[in-house]
Amino acid sequence: MFKHILIPTTGDAGSKRAAEVGVELAQHLGARVTFFHAMMEFARVGAGAGELLEPPPDQLLEEAQSHASKVLTPLQRIARDADVPCEVESALGEQPYKAILAAAKKADCDLIVMASHKRSGVARLVLGSVTQKVLNNTGLPVLVVR
Repeated sequence: MFKHILIPTTGDAGSKRAAEVGVELAQHLGARVTFFHAMMEFARVGAGAGELLEPPPDQLLEEAQSHASKVLTPLQRIARDADVPCEVESALGEQPYKAILAAAKKADCDLIVMASHKRSGVARLVLGSVTQKVLNNTGLPVLVVR
């Protein structure tokens, strides 16, 4: 049925649960998984007279890659312990849902397993739901884990 599962993660408890479910499903199906972390691109903010308020772009990228590694490494152990082949990927993007969809296409995945972060009210209006945007913009099956 499914041969390659993309599991996007933010590193929170909900994403860890989605990873566990995705790996267990892959184990039963004889599938492989790709864990994916979307690294946010940050707009540069000037303070005036050529001063910047944040570190240089190279340092921001290095910090984002370090964070991605910290998020993805524990998930590799989950897959390894279950004897499920896995890969890890991360990519920069302004909109995480677009990065997730691009990662699924690039890896030729046939299922996405991801968490729902259960935002509601103003938080959902302001931040939106990455999971909802993935659901609305993909032709792939998506298993949402709560």
